[in-house]
Amino acid sequence: NLNKINWYQKVYPFCDLFLFHQIKEVLFRQLSVPYHVNMEKTLRWKYKAKDTNMYMDMLVLDECRYLYDWMPSLDMFYSGMMDIERQFSFRFILDAVAKHRMVYNNEFFYGTASVSKFETDYVEKVLSVRKNII
Repeated sequence: NLNKINWYQKVYPFCDLFLFHQIKEVLFRQLSVPYHVNMEKTLRWKYKAKDTNMYMDMLVLDECRYLYDWMPSLDMFYSGMMDIERQFSFRFILDAVAKHRMVYNNEFFYGTASVSKFETDYVEKVLSVRKNII
């Protein structure tokens, strides 16, 4: 039962708090088949067709099954998330997914930082600059 979780802890091991909206979104996505844009693999081009500038993006989508398959089901979620090692793994994966979407679309998974955005080896992903073709 998710009502048993103390959402307002005194000590927080992460940059952001672990809040209910994160669980709700992930549980909903576990039941569906979500796709997330892989910002590092996305390719972008621009070209001129007669007088009109044309733009083209190839978005590479990732199901992130490693997150959703590893996550406990709804009936086991409380006991699964009370295990601190499992919660650490869950939060780091959630942070990685959020950092891929942060600049492109921050509608989902906001407030999931496990590592500061100022760490140079673990920064949010951004779309590449479009390459001119032809």
